[in-house]
Order: sequence, then C-alpha cells, then structure tokens
Amino acid sequence: MKAHTEQDYRRRIAQVVEAILIDPAAPHTVDSLAAFAHLSSFHFHRIYRAITGESVAVTVKRVRLARAAQRLADAKESVTSIALSVGYDSAQTFARAFRDFTGLTPSVFSQRQRDLGSPPGNCQERALRALTLREMPPMEVLCLRHAGPVAGIPHSYQTLLRLLGGHPWFPRSQCVGIAYGDPEDKDGFTYFAGLLPPESVPAPMPLEAVRVEGGLYAAYRLIGPYALIAPTFQTLFGQWLPQSGYEPDHRPVLELYVAPDTSESQSNSVTDLLIPIRGDPA
Repeated sequence: MKAHTEQDYRRRIAQVVEAILIDPAAPHTVDSLAAFAHLSSFHFHRIYRAITGESVAVTVKRVRLARAAQRLADAKESVTSIALSVGYDSAQTFARAFRDFTGLTPSVFSQRQRDLGSPPGNCQERALRALTLREMPPMEVLCLRHAGPVAGIPHSYQTLLRLLGGHPWFPRSQCVGIAYGDPEDKDGFTYFAGLLPPESVPAPMPLEAVRVEGGLYAAYRLIGPYALIAPTFQTLFGQWLPQSGYEPDHRPVLELYVAPDTSESQSNSVTDLLIPIRGDPA
C-alpha cells in the first residue's frame, strides 16, 4: 500500500471510529460505515481490520460497553436505562455482554466504583486505602502522538508496537500512556502512546522522545479491559481526589501497562493508573 493511500485509508477509518464514538447506540453496519467512509462494502471490513486490528463488531461492542461503564460509574441511572441508551435491546442482553467484557455484572461494577470513591472509614484514611503513593523517577519515553478520537487510542498502540517491535530491547520495555488534559475536551486533550525502553535509545521517525518529570503519584491498580481506564480515572478525579486531601500536580497522568492481556476480552489486563499529586495532604 502506497504511503499516501495508507494515510487516506487511516483518515477515513479514524472518521468511522469517531462516528461510532459519537453515537454508539446507532445500528452501525458494515454497509452503513463503508458508505460513510466512501469505501466498497465488499472490502471495507478487510481494510478496517487491517488498520484497527479488530472487526467493526468488536469496536462497536467495546465503545458501547465503555460508554456504559462511564455512566455506571456515575451511578445516576438504572441499568436498564443505560443498556437502552448504548444500543442494547434489554437489560439482560446488556448484563451478559458487560459481564463478558469486565468480569463483573453492571451492578457490582457500579458498586465498586462507588466504593472506590467513598470507601468506609475515616474520610482521609478511607480515601487513601484503595490507592498507594508512589514516587516515580523521571522517564524518557518513546512516543507516538495520538491523533483522532479517544476510542482510537488502541490503534495508536498497534502502530507503535509495529514500529518498535523488531528492536532487541523491545521484550524488556513497558508500554506507558501519557495524557494531558480532559479526554472529553477534544481541543484540550493530548495523548501519547509510549514505550519505555530499558536503556536510552534515539526516537525513530515518526516517534518523539517525551520526558516525564519524576515526582509523587497516587497509584490505582486496575484489573480488567482497557476500556475501564477512562471511567476509573473519572471516579478517581471526581470522588477520590477531593476526599484525599491532596491536590493534583502539573504533570501528566500515566497509564503503566504492567501485564497486558491480548485476548479479546482483556479481562486479565493489569494497568496501574497514576495521578500526579503534590507533597503532603492538606
């Protein structure tokens, strides 16, 4: 595939992913999305899978369930209401899909998010119980700047790993996500899909070396699919941080991919979510 053709295909597929993200409940079919991308419906699914690494059906399911997880984290709606809003025809069908996706029922997931924000006990002690404090050294990370909707971040990691996977030091490296700003604000959000090598190496094009300053972080270990990262950060910032007595520092949040799970469900993935904080609590 010629470079300009590949770039054009990637641009069109990114627009398709964004359309799914904007309205996950819509009946997204291969034919409708192929027409949206101005590609042949006979070949669209092959092009889509080649660029994203997954089928349209898997993307739609992942986006729907990630949106549902965010709404369950808020705990302001019924499970049935959330199920219908993200495109499922019944609470039962949704509950089965959500359990397969996260390993938890919707009600248990919602309760865990509430417990994370308000665990029992003394206010400051209870807020710290779910997390650990971690002093991180400075890091030089080889990064690919993500362009496009948040739902396309996994595709940036696929590109990153394709570019760096042949290096001899690759097996000893760790994937690191670096995020600045609010993911709900397209213009104010910057995300880098990164790889932390075991030694200093130059960044090949089109990658860049991003330095992350060291300092104190509050760390939460998430076990489950990567689509739970956003709602978990939402709970940590919206509920845990205000109770903790700490203030956020002017450094990016980090995602440390400790033990990736390459299965479709990603249910055994281990990811450390790090929020930069200042010194002692108030």
